[in-house]
Amino acid sequence: MKILLVNPCLRRNVPHRFLPVGLGYVATAVKEAGYDFDLLDIDLHQHEDDEVERFIRRRRYDVIALGSIVTHYKWVKWFVHLVKSCQPACQVIVGNSVGSSIPSLFLGNAPADVIILGEADVTIVEVLDALSSGRPLGGSPAEPWTIGRDGGAEVANTAPDRVEGIVFRHGSGAIVDNGPRRAVRKIDDLPYPDWDLFEVERYLELASTTAHDTVHFPAHEAVVMPVNTARGCVYKCTFCHYVFWNDPYRHRSAESILGEIRRNQSKYGANYINFWDELSFSKLDQAERIADALLQADLKIHWTAAVRSDLFGRTDIPREKRLRVAEKFRRAGALTLGYSLESANQEILDAMNKRVKREYFAEQIRLLNEVGILSNTSLVLGYPQETLETVRETMQFCLDLGIYPSVGYLLALPATGMWEHALKHGHIRDQDDYLSTITERQDLSLNMTSVPSDLLESEVKKWLEKINSSLDMRLDPDRLIRTGGYNNHTKSVQSLNRSRNTVDSLSYAKVAGGV
Repeated sequence: MKILLVNPCLRRNVPHRFLPVGLGYVATAVKEAGYDFDLLDIDLHQHEDDEVERFIRRRRYDVIALGSIVTHYKWVKWFVHLVKSCQPACQVIVGNSVGSSIPSLFLGNAPADVIILGEADVTIVEVLDALSSGRPLGGSPAEPWTIGRDGGAEVANTAPDRVEGIVFRHGSGAIVDNGPRRAVRKIDDLPYPDWDLFEVERYLELASTTAHDTVHFPAHEAVVMPVNTARGCVYKCTFCHYVFWNDPYRHRSAESILGEIRRNQSKYGANYINFWDELSFSKLDQAERIADALLQADLKIHWTAAVRSDLFGRTDIPREKRLRVAEKFRRAGALTLGYSLESANQEILDAMNKRVKREYFAEQIRLLNEVGILSNTSLVLGYPQETLETVRETMQFCLDLGIYPSVGYLLALPATGMWEHALKHGHIRDQDDYLSTITERQDLSLNMTSVPSDLLESEVKKWLEKINSSLDMRLDPDRLIRTGGYNNHTKSVQSLNRSRNTVDSLSYAKVAGGV
């Protein structure tokens, strides 16, 4: 069985590239199961669509698998149509949120065969086993099962030997939902991503430009690699969706994390680790355990991570404890922590289900400044409750704290509270059309506020220009939106590469500080 794995490209106009952690785990699982495969790495090589089309037309595969986030819907849909037009018998598997957040919608608009729901490590292997042996995805040949014919409507399947965690297209034309798969309970048991399956040296070369100056070595000597420490998130913000949305939050043990870091050090020379998670640290005790383990190991590395926006800011926890853990972070090699403000208006924060107080955020900024750890933070503007006054409130809050935030407008994403709001209130009338027009930049593509779009955007731009000037950030006027977060204490540390857009990474909480 000839298999092709595809790594799509979401952003062409950035100089850096990161090893694809999600695909790394999937590719490793496929290899460990004994399957050979080709890899079409569109992201690394920046292949244009015509190059991709020539590749697909000139080769034949039995299975092609790819995944991406849902903002890449238009391209993934194009690619699936391309494959099926060239290779009708090829089985196309789609994963990540572009499929799992909208399985029936995606299958209704693209001729894919299988959608993997959520975590793919085990599911992808079971799908390949079934396809290679000719077994049905939803039942054994000895015990056939009955499927409805509701004009392609989704039908639930409870056959005992079904491949769990998929929605697939049955030969009858129905879309069959095999139900969710129970998440891998102990993610320590998963193998480390095998980066030899990728052009790892080229990735490391392109990732090196994202490093800040460090204590242990100059930035140009940084060998940047990702390490996944946790899966999922503790909270369910109403604007957010991620591939582990329906799974519990799980984090790896310190021993497992250190084992992968040591592997990356010895094999690839890694000395700068991006903890590549929606949320690396949710609670102070968990954070301190990892910091203690890193201090004891004395690996001489630097690292970045995504944390709760109140991890070090909750005033109901003694400040001496919070300060102690933050100092351990710094001594253990932490350079930058990503965490999101989103809004300084408490009504909007509540609508986001952030479960955080803005004063906690302010305290966290002050405490991390005190110990010398940089902060990346982001805003999501454009909630239905947003007004010009709430924009001013949020921007003034950032200015008072000396922060230049990474700013984006609300994207109503499938399987989120804001998606349901947009559908209920008629903001989205054609889901396929809407998903085909949104971009990853978080431009204002759907205005659900009562403020006219031109006024909202001009107010945001005016404030970003003011903060840029007041903090002497010297940012390019054309890069004031989605520039990544800065705060003014970094000017003395001289630790930020001002030309890079931190949110061009696909994780590190996707917006350089997600929760």
